[in-house]
Amino acid sequence: MPWAVRKSLLTAANSVSLKAREVLFHAGDAGDGCYFLRDGVVKAAVIAKDGQERLLAVLGPGSLIGELSLFDDQPRSATISALKPCSLFHMSKGSFFRLADANPQVYREALKILTRRLRQTNDSVVAQGTVTVAGRVARAFASLAQGLGEGRPNGAILLPNKITQNDIAGMAGVARENASRAINDLLRDGVLSREGSFYVIARPEELADMAEI
Repeated sequence: MPWAVRKSLLTAANSVSLKAREVLFHAGDAGDGCYFLRDGVVKAAVIAKDGQERLLAVLGPGSLIGELSLFDDQPRSATISALKPCSLFHMSKGSFFRLADANPQVYREALKILTRRLRQTNDSVVAQGTVTVAGRVARAFASLAQGLGEGRPNGAILLPNKITQNDIAGMAGVARENASRAINDLLRDGVLSREGSFYVIARPEELADMAEI
């Protein structure tokens, strides 16, 4: 977008800071606008019927959060909390529509964002029906690498947060026992390794190949 429009968006937004483990909003909360993650890492999670937390995604700098609430009046669909200190911009629904009405190009850019989210959802649905458990677990680790990953000189990627098998199972949409077997296979084959309590993606290219639909 033109710099003047981008400047207007930034001017209309409010700065928000989160401490590690602080909640931005809970699933079921009323939504008013969206957030842009400037720095830090957050996780999106829901509480399943069995009372256990299910990790949906890990989001890093540059991510939009809660953008659907700009266009509907539905409550938040997931709980967003910080994995490390975060700084964000918040754009209220009222501010967004005032700016978009004055600058229709904002609507075009918003449609691109929503289309990209829809394509990601379609990919996830396709993966549920066509990708093996190992592939879905690989997709979960690849997603975590995008949000959390720290590159190493040898090309490996460290995930510097404690990730549980339940987290991977929730992201992959598989039973924990199946996720555990797939993770153990990846560890045995050297695609993954452990560094203390953290996972390391030792061979990112091989993991990416497994994650492809």
